[in-house]
Amino acid sequence: MSNPQDPSPPELPPLVAAATGVPVEVETEDGLGQKRAKRTFWQRVGGEGFIASVAIHILLILIAAFLIISVSKESGKKDPNSFATGSGGGAAGDKAKQFKTRLQPKNPKTTAKTPTRITSKSTTATIALPDVPTVAVSSMNAGLMGGGSSKGFGGGSGGGIGSGMGVGRGNGKNFVSVFGSKMAVNGLPGTFYDFKQNKSGKPTPMMGGAPEKFGDPSNNAAIGIYVKEVNEFFDKGFSPSALADVFRAPDTLLASQIFIPPCPATEAPKAYGVGELCKPSRWIAHYKGAVKPPQNGKFRFVGSGDDFLVIRWDRKVVLDSGYGQYVVGDKNIYPGFGKKPYDETHPSKLGKPLRCGPWINATRDKETPLEVVIGETPGGTFYAIVLIEVADASGKPDGQLRLFRMTTDDLPEAIKNGHPSVPGVDMTGGDWIFKPVKATVSR
Repeated sequence: MSNPQDPSPPELPPLVAAATGVPVEVETEDGLGQKRAKRTFWQRVGGEGFIASVAIHILLILIAAFLIISVSKESGKKDPNSFATGSGGGAAGDKAKQFKTRLQPKNPKTTAKTPTRITSKSTTATIALPDVPTVAVSSMNAGLMGGGSSKGFGGGSGGGIGSGMGVGRGNGKNFVSVFGSKMAVNGLPGTFYDFKQNKSGKPTPMMGGAPEKFGDPSNNAAIGIYVKEVNEFFDKGFSPSALADVFRAPDTLLASQIFIPPCPATEAPKAYGVGELCKPSRWIAHYKGAVKPPQNGKFRFVGSGDDFLVIRWDRKVVLDSGYGQYVVGDKNIYPGFGKKPYDETHPSKLGKPLRCGPWINATRDKETPLEVVIGETPGGTFYAIVLIEVADASGKPDGQLRLFRMTTDDLPEAIKNGHPSVPGVDMTGGDWIFKPVKATVSR
């Protein structure tokens, strides 16, 4: 039995202590007579806090990695070599359609119009730009004969500053020349044929001994054969099938007018992209399509060609003029227009006068087939001029020569102001601008 006078609690038997299920390791008494639980080394050095810190940092690293990967994938969808059309937001701002492009080397033949000075309309502007250097027109004439400038197009709705100028059309081959343009929207399609070669590029008897030399006697026989072949082409109704075995340039040019001042005969093959393949003689260019007259009335074609120029309107020859006259001959009698010779001319400084063809009754907006054939025989210098003259109310010529035009687009720089060899021509065409129909070429 325990002593009731003893204040200390009774000591539990070992079995009772074990029944509590909590083994407690105790330290020795401290100064206050109390005991406390013994802490491990991991707890004493703050292990729990370290684990929590590591877990938080790992979580942050995973989040950052996810964001970096997402941004990289999004950037990869955009081609760094692409750009958007339109300016100042263009058609849809940041969502503007992108076009892949590669920078092309500048074609030395291409030229640009004389630039204008850039100015600001703001009265508070503080920036002044210097004048852009100008280029003399005379220095560009030669380039425009065989190739000119490539115009751009573009646009774009939406906000932003700018005129909307976009991608330039063409890949360095797109030019506007006096022979036509490769990327024009409207015009008469023209095809270049070299009679000195067959369609496989092999020489024909029309090659002659020196096709690049004007006046060389070794070319006489070749010239005779060429004249015969051209006559057969006209006799067969200007049919391209008659030229099936003749070398043909792969490119087609669309001509909005035929006004080619005197130039080297080399310029024609250059304009059609075959300057290195074709010598400058015994070739033709055949422009074929359809047009609609702008109004009712009477008009006639006036012009000349070196070596020849033949125009067929509504399947009838209406002008045959130049150093060689293949259809009407020296008598100037046009089949389908009676037996009266058409001998009227206008003066020029071309070496040959501008001949006048028979009068044509035009019906407004009536689709009419039109063909123009120009050609060079011995080489040397070439030109081709196509104008019109309109009859007044009394049926007489109104006295004004007009450039035969099929658009109101800007003329090539070389002929923008006409040419001294053909003075007094209204280069605007006045109110007689013919509308070309579908631009196709028969093959």
